[in-house]
Amino acid sequence: MRRANQHARIKREPGFQPPMTNPRHVRVDEDDNVTVDFAPSEVERRMQRSDAPSVDTRLAPGASVIGDMEVDGEDQDDECMLMEMKTKAEFVEQDLPTPRSCVNMDRSFIGPGQALKDFGQELKDINDALGELQARGIQHVVSLPELVLVGDQSSGKSSLMSAIAGLSLPRSSGTCTRCPIHIRISRADEWSCRVFLKEDYVFVQRSHPITLQDVTDRDRFPPWVKLDPSRQTRKEFKTIRDRFDAEEIETLLRCAQVAILNPSTPYRFFVPRLKNESGQSDAARREHLDRIKEKEAHGEAQFSPNTVALEVKGPDLADLNFYDLPGVFITAKRPEDRFLERVVRNLTCEYISRQNAIILWAVPMNQDAENSFAFKLIQEMNAENRCVGVMTKADLLPREMNGFSSWLSMLNEQAHLTGLGYFITSRQGSDLDEQNKFEEAFFNRTADSATMGQWPEIFEKYRDRCGIEKLKEFLSITLGREFSKVLPEVKQKVYNRLLRIEEQLEKYPNPPPNPEMEIMRSLAEFATNVKTRVLQQEFMSQWDCLFAEPFKKRILGSKPKFNVKEPDVITIDDNSPRATPAPLGQTPRKRSLAQDINMTPSKRRGQIKVEDSDRMIMSPSTSATMWGAPGPGNFPFSPGPGGGPPPRSKNLMELRTIIRQSAIPGQPGLVSASVYEPLYTEAARTWGPHLENFVNQTIQLLQNEVMKILDNAFSNLKNRAVYRESVEHMKSFMAKHKEEVRNQLNLIYNLETQRIFTKDEDALQRNKAAEKRILERHRHFLRMAARTGESPAIRKMEELTEEELAQEQAKMAKEMRLLGPDPYDQEITVAAYVRGYYLTAASRFIDIVAIHIMSGLLPRVASVIDTYLHEKLGLYSRTAGTGLEIFMRLMSEGPETERKRKELRVEKERLDQAMEIIVNLENKKQMATATAANSQATQVAAMMMSQQGQRPELSIRTNGGGGVATPVSERAPTPIGTYEA
Repeated sequence: MRRANQHARIKREPGFQPPMTNPRHVRVDEDDNVTVDFAPSEVERRMQRSDAPSVDTRLAPGASVIGDMEVDGEDQDDECMLMEMKTKAEFVEQDLPTPRSCVNMDRSFIGPGQALKDFGQELKDINDALGELQARGIQHVVSLPELVLVGDQSSGKSSLMSAIAGLSLPRSSGTCTRCPIHIRISRADEWSCRVFLKEDYVFVQRSHPITLQDVTDRDRFPPWVKLDPSRQTRKEFKTIRDRFDAEEIETLLRCAQVAILNPSTPYRFFVPRLKNESGQSDAARREHLDRIKEKEAHGEAQFSPNTVALEVKGPDLADLNFYDLPGVFITAKRPEDRFLERVVRNLTCEYISRQNAIILWAVPMNQDAENSFAFKLIQEMNAENRCVGVMTKADLLPREMNGFSSWLSMLNEQAHLTGLGYFITSRQGSDLDEQNKFEEAFFNRTADSATMGQWPEIFEKYRDRCGIEKLKEFLSITLGREFSKVLPEVKQKVYNRLLRIEEQLEKYPNPPPNPEMEIMRSLAEFATNVKTRVLQQEFMSQWDCLFAEPFKKRILGSKPKFNVKEPDVITIDDNSPRATPAPLGQTPRKRSLAQDINMTPSKRRGQIKVEDSDRMIMSPSTSATMWGAPGPGNFPFSPGPGGGPPPRSKNLMELRTIIRQSAIPGQPGLVSASVYEPLYTEAARTWGPHLENFVNQTIQLLQNEVMKILDNAFSNLKNRAVYRESVEHMKSFMAKHKEEVRNQLNLIYNLETQRIFTKDEDALQRNKAAEKRILERHRHFLRMAARTGESPAIRKMEELTEEELAQEQAKMAKEMRLLGPDPYDQEITVAAYVRGYYLTAASRFIDIVAIHIMSGLLPRVASVIDTYLHEKLGLYSRTAGTGLEIFMRLMSEGPETERKRKELRVEKERLDQAMEIIVNLENKKQMATATAANSQATQVAAMMMSQQGQRPELSIRTNGGGGVATPVSERAPTPIGTYEA
C-alpha cells in the first residue's frame, strides 16, 4: 500500500475555516471539502496516539457518537465542537515497549498466563519466528537473540526453568546438570511437548581417562569434537500431550539426556514407553526403564555439549525460548571429575560470549551474591549489560535486617549491576500449581507466616518485579525487541548463504532424467571415438615421430664398436692408461706416459679417432660418455630384460686375441664361426632397455588418448560410479594389452639375441661391404697418421662428392704402396662381418617391433573396445542383477560426493525454511502496519469533524478516485487491504 496517498475527505459547513493551517496537512477543494493529508512520517509512526480525546465509533441506531457528544442521525446541522490538538512526542521504541519501564500490573501473580493475557499478536509472531529459526540451526550463518539461563549449583535454576517453561522438568540429583537444555514455549490451541536431540558434537573415545590437562583452548569439551554445521543433526525423540502427568514428562526428559550421554547406542533405545501407550505391558515398560537407568548409571560420558531441545505449546504459555545450562561449580566431588569443572565453565562462557545472548543469572537469596561463580564468568565476558538477574528462593531470605541490605542495593542498582535489572521469584511445592499458589500468597503477604515466613514490606516498592509471570512478560518483550532489531541482518545473511550453497550445488548436479539412455549414449560415443582415433593416420604418425623413429636410431646406434688405431699407442680408458699390444710378430715400442703427455696436441689427436653414432667407430672413452648420464635424446629409464651398459669397444689386439682363442688347431688362416656370435650378441643384448622404454611410452600415449576420450564421453557422469568404474576398467584394459605386447616383443628379442641367423644374404653382404669400407678407410688414415706424425681431418664418406671420393681413393691407393699390407686385415674383416650382421638383424628387429604396434596392438584395441566396457560394467551379465539394479549402481555417486550433496541440501532446506519464516513474519508486520495506518486515518478524520460539531462523512480515496461520502452510522466495515494507504 502507498502510504503517501492516504487521505481523509470531510464535508464542511459553509464559511467554516479549518483549525489547522498547515497546507501540508489540510486543503480545501472547489466543492468546499476539507482534505486531510497524512505525511509519510506520520504514517510511519503507527504506534503513536493523539493527545486528543479518543473517538468512540460504537453507534446506537440512528445516531453517532463523537467524543462525548451525541449526534442525532437525522440532524446534520448541529454546532461543531472545537477541540485543541497537541503533538505528542515520538516514542523511542515504536514497535515494542521498553522492558525496563514495565508498568505496575494489579493482577494475580499466577492464573494461567494472566500476565500475558493482553499481549498482542505481533509479539507472539516475533517470538514464534525466532524460536523457529533457532530450531532450524542457522546459528552458524547468523547469530540470533537468545535467552541463556546460568547459575551456580543449587541456585534454584531448575525450578526457575520449570516455571518459565510451564511444565515439570527433571530435578533429580545430577540429571539437569549434564547437558544444555533448549526450551521453546509458545501459545497454541492444544498443549504438546516435543523433545528433540540436537547433536552438534561427536563423541570420540579416548585411550586414557580424561584429566584436567586434556581440556585446552582447542579441545574445550573432551571427549566431544565439534561437527561441521552440515553434519549436525536434530532428531525427534518423542512427543507427549498429557500436560498434567509430571512423572511422564520427567521420565521422558531424563531418558533424552541419557541418550545424549550414550552416543554409541541408537537413540531410539532410550525412547520410553508411556503409560497410556497400547501394546506395552507394565512389566515390559518397567524392565525397559530399568535398562535405561543402568545406562544412566554407567554412561559413556559424564557430560555432553549436545542439547536436549523441548518445544512446548499450549493455550496459556508465554512466547519464549531459552537455554538452560548446567550449574557451574568450583570443586568437583571426585578428583577424577576435576576436568568437568573446566568443561562446564567453558560451556557457560561459550553461551555467554554470544553477543546477541540475553543472560539470566539465577542467584539464590539465601546465599551471598558475592560468592556467585556464575556472575564472575558474566563479568569476565563483559556481558553485564546483557544480563538480567533473577533472585530465587525469596522465601529463604534471612530475616535479619542487615540481610536485606545487599539485595536492596542490587535492586537499587548500587551493587552487582546488570544492564536489565533484577526480578524476584519464590518457588516452593511439588508441582507447578502448588508453586504458583505459594508464590502468589507469599508476595501478596497472604500466606501463613508461621509456616512459610512473611515477605518483608521493605520490598513492596519492587512489587512489579516479583513473580514468575512478570519475569516471563519482561523476557518475552525483551527477546522480541532484540529480534526485531537484527531481523534485516538475519535475512541478508541467510540470503547470502543460500546463494553460496546454490553455487556449490552446481558442482554436484542431479542425476539425468533417463540414466539408462545417458549411460548407453556415453558408452557408444566412447567406443566410436576410440576406434576412430587409434586407427587415424594422424595418431600413427604422431606415435612414429615420438617413439618409433627414436627407437630405431637407438637400436642402430648400438652396433659394436672397434678401435682401429695402431695398437702401440697408449689408450686412455676410464681415466686409466693402458698399453695396447703390438701387432702379431712385432715387438711393441715402449713409450712412457710422460712422452704421451708431452706429445703435441696435433700428434695426440692423430692417435685417437672415433666414429659418430652412425658411421664412425667409437673409442672406449667416447662410448662411456654416451652411455653415462642421460643426455639429449637419451631416455633415463631403468634397464629392461637383458639390460645393462653397452660393451666396451674393442681394439685390434683384443680382437686378435679372441680369434686366436677360438682358432681350431691345424687350420691356420681360418676364423672360427664361434668368434662372430659372441661379438654380435654382446651388442644385441643392449636392446632390452630400449625395448622396455619403447613399450612403456607407446602404451602411455595410447592410454592418454583413451582416457581423454573417456573424459569427454562421460563429461556429464563424472561424479557417478559408471565413470569411476570405467576409468578403472580402462586402466586394467591398457595394463593387459601392455603385458601382451611386452611378452610378444620379449620373445622376438630373445630370438634375436640367441644366435646369428639370416636368410637375407643380399642384405648381409651389402651391410658387410659397407662396414668394411668404413673400417678400412679409418684404418688407412690412422696408419698414415702414425707414419707421418700428423693427424689429417677425416670427413664422413657421405659428406664427400663423387669427385672428392674418387680423388681420396686415388690418394689412398698411392699411400698403400708406401704402407704395405695391413697386418690387421683379418681383424678388420671380422669386425666388418659382425657390424654388417648387426645392422641386418637390427633392421629386422625394428620392423617386427613396429609392426606389432601398427598392425597388432592398435587394431586389436579398436576391435574389442565396442563391448569391453559393457561386459565389465555388467550390462551383458545376467548375474549382476536386474537392469534397474545395474543402472542404479552405475548412477550412484562416491560416498564423499553423496555426503557433500546431502549436507548442502540439508543446509539449503533449513535456510529455505528460515527464509520462509522471515518473509512470513515481514508480511504479518506489513499487514499490521497497514491496519494501524487505516485505523489512524479513521480516527483523525472523525476527530476533525468533532471539532465542527458535524457527523463526519468519511471516505478513503483509492487509486486517485474520490469515494462516496457515507455516514459512519450507515457504512459497513471496510475490509483490510482495500485502502490505498
